[in-house]
Amino acid sequence: MARFKRPNQLPMDTLNWLEHRLKSLERQGQDEEAFALRMEMAEWLLGSPDANLIAPLLP
Repeated sequence: MARFKRPNQLPMDTLNWLEHRLKSLERQGQDEEAFALRMEMAEWLLGSPDANLIAPLLP
């Protein structure tokens, strides 16, 4: 299993899914949803204590 340098770093599969999802939302004209998803990910990646996503605990 790969170890990440930062606790909130995304695995490549997740990053690829996220990019695909954002493009899909934007193509459908769902700009507010795409923006909200970007902000959630930014909060999580920056380690915000009140972010909604949970990072897995790695040994």
